[in-house]
Amino acid sequence: MLGLTRPAPAPAPAVPEQSCRQCGAARPGPSVTFCRRCGIPYGSAPSAQAQLPSCPICYVTVDDAGLLASLAGSGRRVAIAEHVTEHERYPVGDDEWLESLRVGDRIRVGDGWAPFDLVRRYLVTGVIDGGRGRQYQHDAIVTAISQIARWGPGEIDVFADQDDWRAARLAVTRLMERYHRA
Repeated sequence: MLGLTRPAPAPAPAVPEQSCRQCGAARPGPSVTFCRRCGIPYGSAPSAQAQLPSCPICYVTVDDAGLLASLAGSGRRVAIAEHVTEHERYPVGDDEWLESLRVGDRIRVGDGWAPFDLVRRYLVTGVIDGGRGRQYQHDAIVTAISQIARWGPGEIDVFADQDDWRAARLAVTRLMERYHRA
């Protein structure tokens, strides 16, 4: 047995990229090698000038390599298409229940109404951000979300507090607790 060496293990087959790392567009088939939207090869890092895609479920933006941490906690980094698929096993909250409260593009919270997308984004991220170019929504619910983001969900003593703001903060706190209930 002297002089005999073990053959090196065969490398694992590479898994082809299922989405573009720059725009997040799904790969239409295995024969397609370049993204039709961006023009970069599948598996290539996004260009430095590109606006990077964000997950439509948890709002996380991909890094400079166009990848996100796997939700499975394995330490792997995955493309956005695989990340979105992982949300089926790792949901961010009870979206079916939240959708049941929706009326058009608004949601009823307590006695007030607020933009559905803004409330959902806040429930998922904990950050109130209307986004660039969007006019800030001024109503009691959004003010309550801002106050909770600043001072926390507990009972707080706010100088010159108004009854509708206090009621809205309590309603948003109850909504947060129900949405994130396991």
